[in-house]
Amino acid sequence: MRTVKDELLFRAVEHTLSGQPIEAAHELASLETLLDVDSVPEDLGYLLFATAVSHRLEGVGVGARNPYLYPHPEEGARQIDLFRLLMTHMPLASAADALANAVLVELLGKRDEATLVDVGIGQGRQEGRLLKALSEQGALPRRLTLVGVDPSGASLAQAEESTAKVAREVGASVRFVGVEAPVESLSESTWSVLRGLPGPRVVNAAFALHHVAEEPGSVGAVRDAVLRRLRALEPSGVVLCEPNTDHFRAPPLERFLNAWKHFTQVFHLLDTLEVPREERAAIKRFFGREVEDVVGTVDESARCERHELAETWMARLKRAGFVPLEVLEQVEPEGVHPVLELRREPGLVGLSWKNEVLVAVMGVRPEEARA
Repeated sequence: MRTVKDELLFRAVEHTLSGQPIEAAHELASLETLLDVDSVPEDLGYLLFATAVSHRLEGVGVGARNPYLYPHPEEGARQIDLFRLLMTHMPLASAADALANAVLVELLGKRDEATLVDVGIGQGRQEGRLLKALSEQGALPRRLTLVGVDPSGASLAQAEESTAKVAREVGASVRFVGVEAPVESLSESTWSVLRGLPGPRVVNAAFALHHVAEEPGSVGAVRDAVLRRLRALEPSGVVLCEPNTDHFRAPPLERFLNAWKHFTQVFHLLDTLEVPREERAAIKRFFGREVEDVVGTVDESARCERHELAETWMARLKRAGFVPLEVLEQVEPEGVHPVLELRREPGLVGLSWKNEVLVAVMGVRPEEARA
């Protein structure tokens, strides 16, 4: 059942999308009078959505830019730094990380040589945890080539430094190769180099592929092309982590409703955890920047948070020539928060809270050639 706050916000969205700015502004003003962000935890969520709607109404969100690449100092911490806070306190992120790394340990462990291609490597913290897990299990490859693909040169530099530090600590032989570009922009020569790296080759993409740029009205041609490129690497496995919601092909009103359902569930989960108030608010503001992109951006070509449902990703992976990776169904990661339920099906583990799958971890391998 909708609350008064819900009704005001939803009407503001409907007026905004139907070209009634005065009515929309009136609803937003009425909503603002009901909010007490300092005392009511849920009100920050309303404020973040209302701000996104207001920016769309005012045209501020016409040309929104990727917050990972173009941070705004006046808005506080960088998005990549807030993501680190998210990994510390948010069980959805830490559980996805644990699941993915458990699969990667199985794929890379005890090899003479291996290559890990990480799409959207960020600052390399997942790889640091992976190296430690491999070491603890006595499964470090003798030589590991780590390819970090990321549009941020600063993040790549930090990833190289942080993974080198962990490699020294655990006695791993790691060669880091940084590729500063969005994965959809890699040249044919770069793909050729990747195909020639020592195997087994493994691909990891944690909360990254939904950032692949698409033209307005696209049904996902560019991300399909990226998946085919990854298939051409002949990897022994590909591991993806993605939010389970549709912020890509859904039209603006449906996209808002999907975002409201998804992010308010995430906020409610966060409010049940013993997280310091300031850090809880900072994590919500991390998601608030995603809400701004999904809800507040008018120019479709400028959006970067193009999330899709897990079933849509699995269909894309199948079309690209992949089949479910059996090892994903077998791993039992440690440290998954008890508030989460793991829902397993071939090639996919859904991280569920209150019967709603919020994040999906997917594992696939190339389909064997038929005779």
